[in-house]
Amino acid sequence: MSSSPLPSHVPTLVVGAGLAGLGCARTLVAAGEEVHVVGASHAVGGRVRTDDVEGFRLDRGFQVLLTSYPEIRAQVDLQRLRLHPFRPGSRVFIDGRTEVLSDPWRNPGSAFASLAATVGTLSDKMKTAKLRSSLRGEALPSLLESSDIPTEEELRTLGFSERFIDGFFRSFLGGVFLERDLDTTARFFRYLFRLFSDGDTALPEKGMQALPEQLAEPLEGRITLEAPVQVAEAGRVTLRNGTEIRADRIVIATDAGAAVGLVGGAPRAAKPTLNTYFDAPEAPFHEPMLMLDGEGTGPVNHLAVLSNVAPSYAPPGRVLISANAVGAAASLGDAFAAAAREQLERWFGEQVREWREIRTYHVANALPAQPVGSLDASRAPELSRDGILICGDHTLHGSLQGALESGRRAAEQLLGATAGAAE
Repeated sequence: MSSSPLPSHVPTLVVGAGLAGLGCARTLVAAGEEVHVVGASHAVGGRVRTDDVEGFRLDRGFQVLLTSYPEIRAQVDLQRLRLHPFRPGSRVFIDGRTEVLSDPWRNPGSAFASLAATVGTLSDKMKTAKLRSSLRGEALPSLLESSDIPTEEELRTLGFSERFIDGFFRSFLGGVFLERDLDTTARFFRYLFRLFSDGDTALPEKGMQALPEQLAEPLEGRITLEAPVQVAEAGRVTLRNGTEIRADRIVIATDAGAAVGLVGGAPRAAKPTLNTYFDAPEAPFHEPMLMLDGEGTGPVNHLAVLSNVAPSYAPPGRVLISANAVGAAASLGDAFAAAAREQLERWFGEQVREWREIRTYHVANALPAQPVGSLDASRAPELSRDGILICGDHTLHGSLQGALESGRRAAEQLLGATAGAAE
């Protein structure tokens, strides 16, 4: 999308061209409102970005799209994204070997291998089936209002064995929550577990960047890029280059750290992630599945051969592999790639020595922390001391759904205020 000239005045100014800002702006535009969006980067998407490097599509951090997210279904033409789904289930490296855990409802062909896997007992697998069934019987919004305890406590309360919690849930949910301690509230666990059961986990053919680019299409002519905001106050914002824009209403739709820097408030804890992309001559396995560290030795928490899922992520004849770290391992920086190779040689043998590092991404504020007490599904977008509206995944929950929904809610709050003023 091309960048548009800045207006000197606009009825509504949205600061941030990530999913929350795009979701807010497109809702307002659909209602006939005049809106302009300013983004700090040279492209839309915020943290949802893709770089084209030597014919490889590199998402900035390991990212996937859940087709069951209600906001994605409502705002996105999924068919146009040409999605490539992961196969339901996971490969788990444990006790020096790889086991396969599948979803027998959605991938019945691998049910026998899943039953034979020793990472969990038959009781664990039956409890998983029971949990899946019970959550699918609940209204989705109610899961975000259920009992508020740590996910680790929830799993133990449900009767899962320690081996299954340590060998599967810590790595699988670690990749979702970006922490293996499972301190994240069980409200979010139940919500996401239900959504994983309801739809596909997929990659767009042209990378995750295709999602915000599609969302931005109704905003053509209303987005100015490479326009970082320095100051936001009631009635106006000032860009880093000194340019001032006046606005009747202002929405801050940035990540939590940037929002605090602009309008103040208490800092919010965020979780980092780290991933290294490798170019390989051949794939270490051929299923379009996620592979998990069931031993907890790290630093790689999970690995994906992305070109197994979406061949468009790599040039012909090459393989794209993403190795991913969470928690303390996400602070390794440039040392991660070498440490990952050492671990992955134990998984796949000497072929790892032929892998070439393409690029490593460290995303410092990848997700907001979501401990007990942090998630309130009824929470409205927040107002700053200057009456500026704040939205973003940090105001709801850390996901594509949370970002888009918070943006839409902010727009609806503005529309409601406008309608009330007109009466």
